[in-house]
Amino acid sequence: MRIILITATFLIVQIGLLTACSSSGGFSNTAFNYHFDEAAVAQRPIKKVAFAPVNLGKPVRSILRKGELRTKAMVKQYLQANGFELIPNHHFENAWKQAIRSYGEVYDPTTGQLDVDAWRAAMANTGAYLREHTDADAIIFADLFEHEVQHSNSMKHLARWYGVSRKPSLQGAGGGVPGGFDWSQPVKAASLMVTVFDVKTMQRIFTSRGGIDTLYGIDTKRANPTYVRRKKLLKNEDFIREGIQLAFHPLIPMEDYPGQASQSAR
Repeated sequence: MRIILITATFLIVQIGLLTACSSSGGFSNTAFNYHFDEAAVAQRPIKKVAFAPVNLGKPVRSILRKGELRTKAMVKQYLQANGFELIPNHHFENAWKQAIRSYGEVYDPTTGQLDVDAWRAAMANTGAYLREHTDADAIIFADLFEHEVQHSNSMKHLARWYGVSRKPSLQGAGGGVPGGFDWSQPVKAASLMVTVFDVKTMQRIFTSRGGIDTLYGIDTKRANPTYVRRKKLLKNEDFIREGIQLAFHPLIPMEDYPGQASQSAR
């Protein structure tokens, strides 16, 4: 059988300065152009969900695993606070492990690629298992992922993406950022991607993204300040909460959502 390999990124696409210990949040008009099949959800309302402990795409790097665990725990709390019932974790885990044994791992860490045939088979197997053994209405994936952003040359040097605005972080008690600093340099940031599949049809009925925080700050202790990885990653629960609210809108409506009031299903 021919094995099709694509990058994790491709699959995902388809389906004022601060002190060293503080950050500032806020919303921006860069909200992600979400997909929401309102007709499908109206026909089969989502009440019970299977929350996937695995990522839909590429697993996060080890340095973000604590932040990922914190984020996923907060996602579960957010779902429950908004009236969704989470079925026991072992149902999804059993189905997914069974699929991996049958079809192989869906992600190859040595190549950074996903085996699409194995992924589709794993999803089909998991959906069939959940339909037989549970009354779950949907499967929810909440993927933490990295990407590049840029701080602007404006007075506050905000980085804006996926609905949020973040000021740069300063690492250390140096003399500040020199006037000629290159703000256009790309830096890594973390965001949350939410994807929801209807268990009955295994069709994607919702996906969106919400920005969380940057992963690099400016080391002002150096003679020539430069971006370095921040010592504390994804510790700000307010930022994580913002990202979750953005990523679930309008499946779970967000108050003061910074994007358009509504968008048609795509």
